[in-house]
Amino acid sequence: MAKTFAGVATANARIRASRAADAAFVTAIENDAELKRLVGGPSGKSEESYREFLNATSDLRFLIIESLTTGLPIGLCGLLTGLFSDDCEIRVILTKDYRGQGLGTEIASALKEVAAEVFPNKVLTAKVHPDNTASLTIARRLGLTDEGKITSGPYEGWLHLTAL
Repeated sequence: MAKTFAGVATANARIRASRAADAAFVTAIENDAELKRLVGGPSGKSEESYREFLNATSDLRFLIIESLTTGLPIGLCGLLTGLFSDDCEIRVILTKDYRGQGLGTEIASALKEVAAEVFPNKVLTAKVHPDNTASLTIARRLGLTDEGKITSGPYEGWLHLTAL
């Protein structure tokens, strides 16, 4: 990554780089079986594991979404590149209390702009479980189109969407 991520504000949230102090929040989201049911499943990693990772990483995989109203974290988002994707894969996970309010689309739109600026030569993509109608709707609002189902690996049967 060429630049340090300074953060982005939307109408209702702020997206910022994660830090070691966010480990408890990240662990809670990444290990919540209900929350992660349609977005890859619980990681099983410990808070200490996430603390070490967040302390050492400078990429855009784990960004924190904060409410502008409360200043509290309300979700995770990120852009996966390099070892994780040849393209630029977008992900957004909001806590249960913040779903269904248009925040997913708002955050994903902001990430699309970040991706275009930071990774201009990469295609924006998403992997979406076919039962995750909210994520499919958001991906399509971003202009991503179905490229078919993933045929192998941990995301077998999921839809692969990509920007034209």
